[in-house]
Amino acid sequence: MKKLFNLMLVSVAFIACDTDPTEVTPANYVTDNLTVLEDQKAFLLETTGTWCQYCPNGAASMLEMQSTYNANGDSNIRVIGFASHTGDPLVTPVQTLLNNTFTTTGVPNFYVNNEDVGQSISGPTGAALAGSASVGVSHVSSLNETGDSTKVDIKVQFFEDKKNIAYYVQSYLLATGIEAKTYDFGGLPVDLNQISSVAIVTTGSGNTPTKWAIDTWGKKAGDIYTHDHIPIASGITSFEWGVKLDTINPLGQSYFEGDIFGSKYTPIQLVIPHEVQGVPIPPGVKYEVVTIVWSERFDGTPGVLFVNGFQG
Repeated sequence: MKKLFNLMLVSVAFIACDTDPTEVTPANYVTDNLTVLEDQKAFLLETTGTWCQYCPNGAASMLEMQSTYNANGDSNIRVIGFASHTGDPLVTPVQTLLNNTFTTTGVPNFYVNNEDVGQSISGPTGAALAGSASVGVSHVSSLNETGDSTKVDIKVQFFEDKKNIAYYVQSYLLATGIEAKTYDFGGLPVDLNQISSVAIVTTGSGNTPTKWAIDTWGKKAGDIYTHDHIPIASGITSFEWGVKLDTINPLGQSYFEGDIFGSKYTPIQLVIPHEVQGVPIPPGVKYEVVTIVWSERFDGTPGVLFVNGFQG
C-alpha cells in the first residue's frame, strides 16, 4: 500500500510540472492601468475670433475658470476649455462643426455643458462641476514615430444604467500658446494679432505682439497675448462625432453600471493627424489632447450633447 501511495505522489508531481513551454503571461493592455474618475467635468466652449474687439474678455474669463478649478498642478483637469475661432485664419473644419452645432449670435460667447450662457460663466461652471457623472472617460496618448499624428487609446466607463441612447467618443488635438502677432508663411503674412477695444489688452501690430495690459488670471501686465485651447483636428472616424459606442457594445444601446469599453476586448483607439487643412500653425506650439463623450440630442434635432470629458 505504501509503495502505491509513493507512486501516486510521483505521478501528481509529474502532472503539476507538465506545462506548455510556449505559454506566456498575457501582456497588459494599454488601458489596463487607466482609472476613470467618477466626476463630472465642465466643458467651456467659447466662440471667439482674432478680429473680435471684446474677445479678450472671453479669454480672461476662460483663464479665471481654469485657474480657479484646475489649480495646484492637479492632474485631474476639471474645466475643459475649447476656444473655437470663427472668421479668422485659425479656423479649422472641426471648429466649423462645433460652431454650426453650438450656434451663437455674438462673440465672445460661451456654452457650458450644453447651455448657452453668453459671457456669464462663473455660476454655470460651478453648477456643472457639482453635477453627478453618468459616464466617465480617460485616455492615454502618444506621438507616432514620424511626429505627424497622435495615437489615443480610450477607456469609457458607465456609472449608471442607460438605455436607448446613442453615445459617441471623440478625441481632439488642441493648439495652445500661439502668440498674437504677424507670421510669415512662405512669403504670405498671416496676422494673428488680437484686436481689442478693452483696456485689459494692448493690440499689437506686425511682429510687435498683442500684450496683456493688466495683471489677470495667470498673466502679468506685459505678457504676450496667446491664442490657447484651439481645437485644430479630431480623430479619424467614419462618423464626425467619433466612435459610436453601440458598434462595439454587444448589447447595442443598452449600458449598465460598471460597463467598461476600451479594454483589450472592446478597444477604442483613435489617430489624430497633425495636418490641418490650409491653416497655418506656427512652430513651437504646444498641443493638448482632449477626449469627449457625446450623446445624441434627445429632441431629435441634429447635433450632439456634451456628456463628459478628459484632458491629459
